[in-house]
Amino acid sequence: MLKLFRRIKPARQIPEAELARRLTAPGYRCACCNEVVDAPHAVRLRPFGWPNPPAALPDADFDGAGDIVTERYARRGRDLLVRAHLPIPVRGTEDHVFLSVWANLSTGDFARFRSAQGRGDAERLGDLSGWLYCRIPASSGPVLTKGLIVPVAGGGIPVYWITDEKHPLHAAQHDGGMAPEDILALFLDLGEAELVQHLKA
Repeated sequence: MLKLFRRIKPARQIPEAELARRLTAPGYRCACCNEVVDAPHAVRLRPFGWPNPPAALPDADFDGAGDIVTERYARRGRDLLVRAHLPIPVRGTEDHVFLSVWANLSTGDFARFRSAQGRGDAERLGDLSGWLYCRIPASSGPVLTKGLIVPVAGGGIPVYWITDEKHPLHAAQHDGGMAPEDILALFLDLGEAELVQHLKA
C-alpha cells in the first residue's frame, strides 16, 4: 500500500545548559562531523559597508596610502579602525561569547592606541571613545553606535562596550546577557548558519 503521509521527525531539542556549554567551550567538537568549533570567538564581522575588504595583511604593512586591512587595524578612506571583541554574557553562566568587530577611533586616539598596543601597555591609556563600525544585528541594527574601547595589557585585542542605550545589544551587554537560543538567532542574523548547525547537531 502506498504511504501518502510520513511522520515528520521533530527536531531534537538541546537543553539550554548544554547549548550554553557548547557556545562557551573553546574546543567544542561537533557531534555530527567531529569538527572542532571555537564558538566563543568564531564570529568575525567585516567593517560596515565594505562588502569585499582586501585580504588581511601583517600589521607592519599598515603605514602607507589607500584602503587596507590587517589583523588588528583597518583604514577606509579617512576612517581609522581597530579590531575589538564585543562581549555578550551568556545567560545562566559566568561566560561570554565575543563578536570580533571593528571600531572607529579619532586620528589622534588611533595613533596613540596603535603605538601603545605595539609597546604592550595600551591599558595605561584608559577607555577610549569610539564608534562601532559594524551593523549588529545585520538586519536591523544602527549603522554607527557610540561606545567605549577598553584596551587590554600585552598588546591584546581591546574590548568594545556599547554605551548607546537604544542599541539592541546594550541591555544584553550590561543587564544579564542573552539566552543561548537568542545568541544562536543573532549568529544566524550575522550570516553564521554553518556555525549554528554545528552547535545544534
